[in-house]
Amino acid sequence: MGEFLMVSVFWMSLLCAFHCFHSMAMSCNISLTDSCAASLYLANPQSEDSEYVANLFHVNPKSVRRAVGGGFMISISCSCTANHGNYTSHMEYTVQIGDTWEIISSRFGGLVVEKPEKMLIGSMTVSLDLFCGCTDGVELLTYVVKRRDNLFTISSQFGADVKKIAELNMIKDPTLINEGDVLFIPASGLEHLTMLSDNESRPRKASQMHVHIILAIAAATTLVILIIIVIFSWTYNNKRKEQVILGAPSSGIGYLDCYRMPFPLEKKKSISTIKFHSSSEESGGNAVGSFISDKMTIFSFSETCDATLNFSASQKLGQGSYGSVYHGTLRGQDVAIKQMKNTKSKEFLAELNILCKVHHNNLIKLIGYSVGGEYLFLVYEVAQNGSLSDHLHNPSAKGHTPLSWETRIQIALDAAKGLEYIHEHIKPYYVHRDVKTSNILLDSNFRAKIADFGLVKLLENSPEIGSTTSKIVGTFGYLAPEYVRDGCVTPKSDVYAYGVVLMELITGQPALMNNINTENAPHSGHRSVVDLILSAFADGQDTPARLVECMDPSLVSFHRDSLFQMALLSKDCVDEDRKRRPDMSKVVLRLLRILVSSRETHGL
Repeated sequence: MGEFLMVSVFWMSLLCAFHCFHSMAMSCNISLTDSCAASLYLANPQSEDSEYVANLFHVNPKSVRRAVGGGFMISISCSCTANHGNYTSHMEYTVQIGDTWEIISSRFGGLVVEKPEKMLIGSMTVSLDLFCGCTDGVELLTYVVKRRDNLFTISSQFGADVKKIAELNMIKDPTLINEGDVLFIPASGLEHLTMLSDNESRPRKASQMHVHIILAIAAATTLVILIIIVIFSWTYNNKRKEQVILGAPSSGIGYLDCYRMPFPLEKKKSISTIKFHSSSEESGGNAVGSFISDKMTIFSFSETCDATLNFSASQKLGQGSYGSVYHGTLRGQDVAIKQMKNTKSKEFLAELNILCKVHHNNLIKLIGYSVGGEYLFLVYEVAQNGSLSDHLHNPSAKGHTPLSWETRIQIALDAAKGLEYIHEHIKPYYVHRDVKTSNILLDSNFRAKIADFGLVKLLENSPEIGSTTSKIVGTFGYLAPEYVRDGCVTPKSDVYAYGVVLMELITGQPALMNNINTENAPHSGHRSVVDLILSAFADGQDTPARLVECMDPSLVSFHRDSLFQMALLSKDCVDEDRKRRPDMSKVVLRLLRILVSSRETHGL
């Protein structure tokens, strides 16, 4: 029993060390500086009076400044504690009757290094150590994580670099920050994040001349305000009229929410360079992985609202695996904006991970991101012709004309090149895990781009070894049998899904055909497009003729041999044995031959 308790305590201590790591004080070893000027951020003081805060922290009232967006910033002196080897700010505190360490910690906003072993008695004086930190060249702000915080919202609030926050606090997984954790923020230019204190906002005495000047300024200001109100009212009424014409905002974000958000990023430069690095194990079946981005545009929350007419239903392009996609215009450029709840931060980071690292003509381009309220936003280049699924499955109902045979082969080739790139031409390798026609987008020239990388899986080992997962994600109808059966993830999982896409290009039918029109005899009785195509190869008798029967009836001109070769390729891609499926590089070569053959036949 004793051994069991010791083992339990050991593992509990390890678990606590993992989750509570960011609440530890900063070691003096991180800097050569023994002492420095630092700041504390107090989010919800018991009184909004700056003098109360100054008295609580035993500092000069001039050291307390109201923060933009609420709370206070307190300037303190931070030094290395000799006996503990950590940076702290030292102060004396008189214990009140009924005080506990939890109450004291709450009073100081979670900034106190607790000493639960020390008995507290009313009226006694105890020494308090406050979390603070020193580093070379930049003043550090001590910040206690609030509910729904993530590294991106925190970095935007204080105008800090995400990568620097992660490195300074030794955060390997940006999703593993918890409410109450203490972070040290390298926030340069703190004066831009504060407002004037009560003492600084007005002079105690003024001469008669100053009074006249103030009155003149007040009169001029009043006039300007009246003009602004008139202009705003006129603009607002016009916006309201536009909303009536274009439709009411979606239920996701209300009209006022877009403009009520006190988002500090809007007051600072909106274009920033993110260079974030994280190397973490996958959690919950989604690889966040390490990434270092190129220059990434950070858009303000109000910009994304304006660009999408407050996320109006008239601007909605479609629904992704974990968020809605809207059309918008940002800084003169047509874009697609994916809106997702901040509970989807892992998917958000997964897309940033790969799309900031890889660039290819057949992968959708990520332009930037935005955060605001309870939402995260990814901004992409717009695909003018929407998704491939819209052009294959009942296209006339969506206002599209059927795709020609050569266009379908070219789309297949483009998508294959995109997958080949992430499978074979970058390290580490990636598996998309959600290849399907709705995630293949078409530009103005009907060239294909792979999109929706929220479920991407990073493979640390070689593609042949792959990885295993206990959580099955993706879309039914496209899942490889070994993935469903054993959780085995390799690039061949994507090859299987890609084979299903080829079959959809041939037949015009969806992956699952449960609701298929039974009047169409060749398709009746088949539950999936895989079942339909494989039935044409069932006994080897007159396969080409059977394939013609399976063809999309909207195709009036096609090359029979290229049809057979493409169907044969799709059959190879969905082989039950993943080892017999071709690599994407071989798929690309076979499709190139099919495309050339088809064009030569049609004299192109």
